Amino acid sequence: MVASSLVVVGLVALATPLIAGTVSWASDTVAHRLQATAPKPTGKPTAASAAGIPDGYVLMGDGTWIPAGGPGDCAASSMISITRLGEGPFTARLLQPQNLVDMGPREFAEGKVGYAEDGRIATYTVAAGDAPFAIGDRFCIYNGLAIPDLNGHAGYEAIQPGEVLVLDPAAVPDFEYVYPY
Repeated sequence: MVASSLVVVGLVALATPLIAGTVSWASDTVAHRLQATAPKPTGKPTAASAAGIPDGYVLMGDGTWIPAGGPGDCAASSMISITRLGEGPFTARLLQPQNLVDMGPREFAEGKVGYAEDGRIATYTVAAGDAPFAIGDRFCIYNGLAIPDLNGHAGYEAIQPGEVLVLDPAAVPDFEYVYPY
């Protein structure tokens, strides 16, 4: 029993520097990636910074600002906003809907687009293997992981092939948001 305890203590002593080095490497890698993707301040005051918005960010509405540009090849982003004022009902809308564009089918976002009568993108029909993050990237939605919430999914309830997801609530005349939780 004493021998096995000594073996365990010895193994822990040998593994500690390796584990500490791995954790240090991982945190350094994450920090480097965050620095590389963060907008760089210009040092010059801009209209945005004078209004309290950091350089390299854009105001979306509802008091929310996000990094300028958009995912992938998108020039700008839309954003799903789910809010509640006081004790009232939750509401959902698409901020900056003019930035909602179809960048074309891609892996994990190969479904069909539905359009409103005025030609705006309104809905998306899920194809097998589609994922919310990729659907968001395809349509320049900054927070694509909110697409299931917008469509009444609770928690980790998966989207399903053939399901029609609303992307722009204002473009779907009969859309009524139902808070999923």
